[in-house]
Amino acid sequence: MSNIRRPGRWRVAVAVGAAAALALSGCGLNEGNDSGGNTSGGDTVLRIGTTTDVSNFNPLQSLSKTDSWILNAMYPHLLRIDENAQKAPELAKDYGYEDDGKTAVFNLRDDFQWTDGKPVTAEDVKFSAEKIMEYKLGNVAAKLTWVESIEAPDATTVKFKLSQPYAPFAEGVGFWMSIVPKHVFENAGDLSKFANDSDWVGAGPFVLDSSTKGQRYVMKRNDNYPLAPGGKPAISQVEYRVYPDVNTMMLALRNGDIDLMGNPVPASAAKTFENDDKIKLEKVGALGFAHLTYNMTNKELAKQEVRQALSMSVDTKAIIDSVLQGDAQQMAGPISPIFGDYDNTELQPYPFDPEGAKAKLSAAGYTDGNGDGFFDALSFGVACDQSNANITRVVQLFRESAAKAGIKLENECVERNTFLARTKSGEYDIDASQWGVFDNPMDQLRSTYLSSNPGGINYNLLKSDEMDRLINDAAATTDQAAFAEKIKNIDKVVHEQAYLTPLYVENFQFAYNASKFTGFVASPSDLLGMVTAYSLAQVKPVG
Repeated sequence: MSNIRRPGRWRVAVAVGAAAALALSGCGLNEGNDSGGNTSGGDTVLRIGTTTDVSNFNPLQSLSKTDSWILNAMYPHLLRIDENAQKAPELAKDYGYEDDGKTAVFNLRDDFQWTDGKPVTAEDVKFSAEKIMEYKLGNVAAKLTWVESIEAPDATTVKFKLSQPYAPFAEGVGFWMSIVPKHVFENAGDLSKFANDSDWVGAGPFVLDSSTKGQRYVMKRNDNYPLAPGGKPAISQVEYRVYPDVNTMMLALRNGDIDLMGNPVPASAAKTFENDDKIKLEKVGALGFAHLTYNMTNKELAKQEVRQALSMSVDTKAIIDSVLQGDAQQMAGPISPIFGDYDNTELQPYPFDPEGAKAKLSAAGYTDGNGDGFFDALSFGVACDQSNANITRVVQLFRESAAKAGIKLENECVERNTFLARTKSGEYDIDASQWGVFDNPMDQLRSTYLSSNPGGINYNLLKSDEMDRLINDAAATTDQAAFAEKIKNIDKVVHEQAYLTPLYVENFQFAYNASKFTGFVASPSDLLGMVTAYSLAQVKPVG
């Protein structure tokens, strides 16, 4: 047994969403509340800013960022990602493989407990995985593809029987799968329809106590959390406060209305905190990357030459310099440089060449019949999460540079949950966004490019027999060198086909009030950052 190892159109919605957000942010958000720290009863409250409401309280199928932050603090995972981007124990003490890699075995801690007093056992893990498989819930469903059966021979052992060896299985499932209380969820019927929006029972360091959409989510301390110093968190309550945008959240931090920004500080705004002695910035790397993804059901975007021309119409170097103050690395293929063994370094990014893009489109038969400077059939909307200041700026610059190539783009950035719902359902042309966490390249490629769309993040809506064959062949390869070469080949195919335009890998900075709180353990990526369950369990008041 081995130990934990390393590894359509929606412009009207834009205006309406912005107006609604401003209305929500106006009156009453912070009325009647102190500014954090010690309350009158001696308890300690940590207030965290977010720009998004919870869209789904069911941890087995939620995908949104705020969902993840709150639910991961309630429901344990087998593994976590630590500050060094390595897998580390959480509910599992260790894991390994048996039967020549066809059985993954997790050994669990015996000191986790649900907040209703019942112990967390292997039966909870077995139940969680089986229900994800039954209802094909969330992105974890893709990672359980090879599971033939699951056994819980005792309270602290779980065995996943696989149809074939799959090297990333244990780490992928271990990190991504939330463990839910069987004795609560088994009475809920169809878990794909279970809201889980009240009477919460968890086993993380904090559990939801109340929620007010558009305003706040209040979490109370779990007094029995073994990964916290002394067995329980030092802070008694965590309160997530909803703000319409990052700028408003930054002001709230300065004013003392919140103690931590859950969202990263835009690179262009980080310097504004330099003269504030109370505010500290914590810098982390990325486990995902920014990209432009093209909807393959759009008849024009389904053409390779159009996608290649779009890739030649984005000035990524200028974006890195102006939006990220130079603090990012340009990408070529879809595999992040963080996976050095699999990144195809022979690939080069598409050059920024608007005239070359024009020539390519003209050769493909596109014309400007009315002489307005744009090719007649090439008008696309670019969707994004309007709360992401960097990506919103990327969309603006992409729109300007694409116009030089004769391609007309419209900004269709909206509120995050609306953005996620529409990209997932294919109601967009071009998706400008940022993958939060990819913890291994094989799971990444399966989730994003398999025609079966396991896990629901094949936002291209790509259906390609070639890609299916290449991905499935690589997944069944156990020789490490051969596996790496196959991943690099897939990297090359995606690059040549321009299914997406990878943009950059950036660093993130998180701001918090260091005069009030200390002890945060930051993990890479904007999805994890300062608000993982483990990090919140380590936080303590200053003094």
